[in-house]
Amino acid sequence: MKKYKYLFAGLCSMFMLTGCLDNFQELNTNPESLGSVDPRSAFTGATQNFNNCSRSHLTAKYSGTMVYMQYLVSSGGPSEGYYITPSKTTRTEPGIYTYSFYYSTNGDGYGGFGLRLNYLINNVIPLQNEPERYKDVASIAKILLNYEQWLVLDTYGAAPLTEAFKAQTEGIRTPRYDLYQKSIDGTPMYKKIDAEVKAAVEALKASDDNQYALGNNDFFYEGDVAKWIKFGNTLRVKMAQRLELADADFYNSVINEVLTSADNIISSNEESCIYYHPNDYNNNVDDIQSITSGYCASRAFVNYLKAYDDPRLPVLVRRNGFGDGNNNTTNDTEFAKFAKEYPNWKDAADFKKFAERYVGMSANPDSASSKYSDDAYLTFQYHKEDNTEANVEVRANSQVESRYFVKNGGSNGNSNMPARAIESVDYEVNQDKIDCFTPILTYPETCFMLAEIAIKKGASVAGKNATAWYREGIKASLEQYMTWATNMYVVAQVAETAPNYNPITEAKIETYLARPEFQTATLEKIISQQWINLYMQPEEMWATWKRTGLPAFKAQPNPEGGIAFLEEIKNAGSDLVIPRRNSLSTPNTENMQNYNDAIKALCEDADYGSGYDKTEGRIWWDKKK
Repeated sequence: MKKYKYLFAGLCSMFMLTGCLDNFQELNTNPESLGSVDPRSAFTGATQNFNNCSRSHLTAKYSGTMVYMQYLVSSGGPSEGYYITPSKTTRTEPGIYTYSFYYSTNGDGYGGFGLRLNYLINNVIPLQNEPERYKDVASIAKILLNYEQWLVLDTYGAAPLTEAFKAQTEGIRTPRYDLYQKSIDGTPMYKKIDAEVKAAVEALKASDDNQYALGNNDFFYEGDVAKWIKFGNTLRVKMAQRLELADADFYNSVINEVLTSADNIISSNEESCIYYHPNDYNNNVDDIQSITSGYCASRAFVNYLKAYDDPRLPVLVRRNGFGDGNNNTTNDTEFAKFAKEYPNWKDAADFKKFAERYVGMSANPDSASSKYSDDAYLTFQYHKEDNTEANVEVRANSQVESRYFVKNGGSNGNSNMPARAIESVDYEVNQDKIDCFTPILTYPETCFMLAEIAIKKGASVAGKNATAWYREGIKASLEQYMTWATNMYVVAQVAETAPNYNPITEAKIETYLARPEFQTATLEKIISQQWINLYMQPEEMWATWKRTGLPAFKAQPNPEGGIAFLEEIKNAGSDLVIPRRNSLSTPNTENMQNYNDAIKALCEDADYGSGYDKTEGRIWWDKKK
């Protein structure tokens, strides 16, 4: 993994771009003069903590899309409160912050990506002495700006985009709202976004030696124009895939244009678009520990990984506490008390499930209780040396590996936190060794996208058929997590002296690929593997599930023939509903009329629902099959 350091110029530009302005209206009406800022440094400031800019975002990820897609279950057990009960008036939100990320900063001064990228393109670069030498910088910024616009529309259905940020330049203080399917001038907004990305890619293709390179100011690709071209093309395919049911002609036109050659798109893990955080992102502090300690791995997720002896299991899921050798003296001491009291625990039927060490929690609020519940901890009585009785708690369920989201998994300061229950100080690492990162669009995701396109077309795309892309995606995902787990110092991957050392190896990858379940592709198998692959991108898996209906729900989420299932979610026997969109954010009073007009326009689509807060409703691209 690349190692980035703060650049003085980038840090300075961040503060110049941020100032003390914390909301959209203030930023919109009082933009700072950016003409004296080096555009390359301004690019760094405009992308600080890109799309992952606050701890509240991590909280929302854990309690929202990661729960919906059953990577996680609350350690207190599954609850109907995470979902929608159609008979009730209250609704839940997915907790995706793309709207606020686009317009405004948070308390740490990050966010406002749309605002800052827009000003970089339209204010900073035009005021340079040689603006023509910053065409590459402008094109890369345009790709990211349009990507951000698409994310907003993808989850909300509408937003003020065309007229945003024009208070100073054009006197527009009350911007009208664009809809996903129609901009304020009537042109489909998704077509505008695609055209902008396409134009930026073509501009990058015309790059010459006279252009200023972003270099280390770019925390994605270090200014590699060729990789930005591939990202832009792959992004066009990804955005078009959303339109498969909503605008098939447009979908086909984009994929037929871009996928003439695999050379046009991301074609290796080294070309994956990943943002490497340059600051002390999500370090080990108590509030982060509270997030990571509050959830267990889901039964569906663990069952799929276990069923096929997936090498990713030990690097994505932590072992439970129902056994010794957890690399945590407190946990081992507690378990030793239990083992002394129950010497035959390994052979006892009541304990067999938990002794398997990788145990997921049911995601179904109606899941049946047993003698020993599926709570995060099991409580047992034991006899102390004076023969008095006391209780011992043993962690029964596994957790997901939090190191991918939090430095060192949130291990600092509290030895009781389940997030570090298998970590001890012996296996903590120097924080400077860990570079937190956020995947944007990776090669494995690309492979599974192409496998899906190929199987639906019944023909090869970009030089490979569906099975070839499917198998390439599996291989790339395994290799990706082998690298990521090593770089994030996941114990199962790097600590050879740890009892749970179980790294992904090339030999294990070959063995996995040789399994009969993975020799041919079906749509269900492709999406199953995409589900595992998108562990760090649950928002994208949520969108994939909405688009395909896969993985499907099943009472007992045991995989079949390489196909994964989500566990059905019910309350008192009635189906619960996963939210399908965010409620459109309420603006200041000055722009309420345009907001109300947008809600009215959205509600014209019967599938959207009768009001802004009906989050089980669908935005325009999310068509019923």
